[in-house]
Amino acid sequence: MEVRSPGILTTFVREWSVSIGVPASFLLSIHTGEIFHLQGIYPILNGLGLLGLLVTGLNMSGLFGKKTRQNPNN
Repeated sequence: MEVRSPGILTTFVREWSVSIGVPASFLLSIHTGEIFHLQGIYPILNGLGLLGLLVTGLNMSGLFGKKTRQNPNN
């Protein structure tokens, strides 16, 4: 029989909720989207977030920056 330890997030939420007086189950329901009934569209939101990170990362890398042309008058 395998004994599994709780995840890091679950442990953190349980410890943090004790100090602020909010039940851990409430915080976890917000985190998982159950309270807003978003669990059906989470994969779409994750995909959009991934595309946004990809676009901004490529933009910041400078791969698609403006090409500077040399001025023939110099």
